[in-house]
Amino acid sequence: MLLDLKNLAWSKTDYQKFLVELDSLSDEKYRARAQKIVPTTYDLLGISMGQLKSIGKEISQGNPQEFLKVVGSENYEVIIVEGFVISNLKLSLLEFETYCDAYLAKVNAWSICDMVVHFKQVKKFLPEFLDKVKEYLQSDNFWLQRTGLVFLLKFYNINEYRAEMLRLASAINSEEYYVQMAQAWLFSTAFPYDQEKYIK
Repeated sequence: MLLDLKNLAWSKTDYQKFLVELDSLSDEKYRARAQKIVPTTYDLLGISMGQLKSIGKEISQGNPQEFLKVVGSENYEVIIVEGFVISNLKLSLLEFETYCDAYLAKVNAWSICDMVVHFKQVKKFLPEFLDKVKEYLQSDNFWLQRTGLVFLLKFYNINEYRAEMLRLASAINSEEYYVQMAQAWLFSTAFPYDQEKYIK
């Protein structure tokens, strides 16, 4: 990008310039492919995940908290960048949960949910953050249910938490395709560790 993302103060003007430059990176062929696999009501620009990850990393090296104060939901890609920025920050539990809630308030596609696999801060707060995961699992919003399952399969598929992970996942009874697919994904990740349980 032409903008120096590491040195922006993230005023409203800075953010508008960022949106213009993000739009300039759009690729029509990539957008056409993305539209086939990412059902979302947000505008799709057509920018690769690799590019978005690099943009998020660069923002994280400057004034990421200021960026997170102004970031909106003008298009799908800016939400993904927000997720990458969050994933790079050193945060307290309260800060992390606050950013998670703000990010997930925008979720309306499986790929926005699944960005949370990058939220490595969970590893620092495994027992405490489990309460937040349960909150997502119990939500009436099926996208949040999927997000809770993705958090479980990514961070709680370890000996100390695997039984609880399986219990929580099994308790969800949803007819939503994207929830069911996340459940199947979770059980498949647990299978190598609990084959006898599944074979029975």
